[in-house]
Amino acid sequence: MFDVAVVGLGPGGSSAAYYAAKSGAKVVAFEKRREIGIPIQCGEYLPREHMFKEILPSAKHIDLLVSYPRELIRVKTRGVVLYSPKGKPYRDSFDGYIVDRAGFDKWLASLAVGAGVDLRIESTVYSIRWMDGFYRLYVSSPAGKYEVDSKVVILACGASSPLNEMVGLDKEEDPYNLSPVIQVQMAGADVPEEDIEMYTGNEYCPGAYAWIFPRGDGFANVGLGIRKPYLPKDKGWGIRDYLWHFIRNHPIASEKLRGAKPISIVGGLVPVGPPLKSVGRNVLLVGDAANHVLASVGAGIPTAVIGGSLAGKVSAGYVSGDNELTLYERLWREEFGDALDAGYKIRQAIDVLNRSDKLMEKGLELFGEQHMSDFVRAKLSMSIRFMSWVSSIARTL
Repeated sequence: MFDVAVVGLGPGGSSAAYYAAKSGAKVVAFEKRREIGIPIQCGEYLPREHMFKEILPSAKHIDLLVSYPRELIRVKTRGVVLYSPKGKPYRDSFDGYIVDRAGFDKWLASLAVGAGVDLRIESTVYSIRWMDGFYRLYVSSPAGKYEVDSKVVILACGASSPLNEMVGLDKEEDPYNLSPVIQVQMAGADVPEEDIEMYTGNEYCPGAYAWIFPRGDGFANVGLGIRKPYLPKDKGWGIRDYLWHFIRNHPIASEKLRGAKPISIVGGLVPVGPPLKSVGRNVLLVGDAANHVLASVGAGIPTAVIGGSLAGKVSAGYVSGDNELTLYERLWREEFGDALDAGYKIRQAIDVLNRSDKLMEKGLELFGEQHMSDFVRAKLSMSIRFMSWVSSIARTL
């Protein structure tokens, strides 16, 4: 019998496993992939240490986000550039790092192992059942199927997981709140290393944005996300078609990527809806499984690590009789709940602008320079005039 079982060993799951074990719990953790951190399924971007005061001013559990080995940093960026559909750039100064995400995930997992976590790769938890006082997890591995019992379960297994429903919690199913994403890592790209770039326009990324993140030495992460309701039915294109169209034909991006070649391609699912209920009967949700993502920009690593750290501590405290599991939801709401709420409201406003390139162009023209900082930082201070203007537009459509 384990005290805590963690399912999924991305940044949130590994942080949860580490803190649960560090706090005295007997922990087992499962990862279905053959290698921690592979394939890379994000842009690999993290804010620099001093930026957390701006984007998550109430967050206290950021130690794992500022103490990782410096050799994992590939590029130091200075800003974020958002291109309008017509190609006009809007820039905001924002210090960040492009990190080796696979190495970052492995570093977190190594901390968990060092704290005493029984870590198991190539192990898929395919079912969970409540057994009147504990959970029984049903696991499939190359060695065969087996069962594990645990007093508490932490689900960090990604967006819209069926495991959520098995423990009596909701999973995200609204297609407007789920964004399929696709990304290629390209070699031979001629991209500046000082900025990360985001591109709008329904010709290339309807209802969302495309991105180019520099990785240094001519490498770049290039991707986009498009929610299914925004895929034009008459065009017959899927998300992969839009990605190659962006790479080959976008008047700005294609010049930077001319001659570049893909060396890997990955896909995934990013939740961009409001946070879900994260506490059930002896179970906690962490990261994408709980919709802990800044929906306006699709950023989820910082909130996953902070939420995972809190989930690990609270779970260990529950097993030792020091606190209730409901403490977890109160704590994460205190540390980053406002940012999640703001990000979702901003995303809803941007959805209105995404109805046409003309609206997006006008919105950026009126508010882009003034409110780029608020958009990047998921601040609702941009809402007073911007939200009022968007609401008036929405009523006419």
